[in-house]
Amino acid sequence: MIDAVLHVALPCSWIASLTQDTGALVTIVEQKPMEGGLLLILAEIDPGRSDPAALITALRANPYVADLEAILPPRGKILATLHVRDCRACATLANSECFLTDATGAEDGGVEWRILAPKREAVENLVRTLRSRGLVIEIVAIKTAKGSGSLTDRQDRVLSLAYKLGYFEFPKKINLSDLAKKLGVAKSTLSEILRTGEEKILHAYFQGLVKRSR
Repeated sequence: MIDAVLHVALPCSWIASLTQDTGALVTIVEQKPMEGGLLLILAEIDPGRSDPAALITALRANPYVADLEAILPPRGKILATLHVRDCRACATLANSECFLTDATGAEDGGVEWRILAPKREAVENLVRTLRSRGLVIEIVAIKTAKGSGSLTDRQDRVLSLAYKLGYFEFPKKINLSDLAKKLGVAKSTLSEILRTGEEKILHAYFQGLVKRSR
């Protein structure tokens, strides 16, 4: 199992517009390809000091955003689903052997992807394909994931509750903040528990595929 961080300069400008023009922080929770060349993206947007309603208005006017639905809480992050046009990088990732575990908008308008893959070759193939399509991509870090072994009792309890409450559904029925409150832990702690647990599950899954292919 390979754990990698990639920095991708996206041609679709909706992330660049938010991060560069408003200082908002975009975190891509999940994405999947749709018919007609569109990509469905679930994103959390931290508006910072910007007006949330103004951010949504700007997104609706962006030529790369075909459709948008958003939940604007009185405070905190905006949860939005976007139908995005012509996102070659995101579509390439969605059709690769790599699994996106975290994606965060960078100040330069690009996105940092954290991905898990069954082998290093899958990451190299993804990078090669992205570059062949004219995209600028940098491998920030790549290493063997340390996700082997069974889930701890705590990881099992947290992942089970997250699953029951719909955290892994699309769109999510509960966000990270609300799940952390239910468990009585900090968001950063919960994020690490979930990431480590997911890594172990994927590691076991890929090991099973390798054994079955022999």
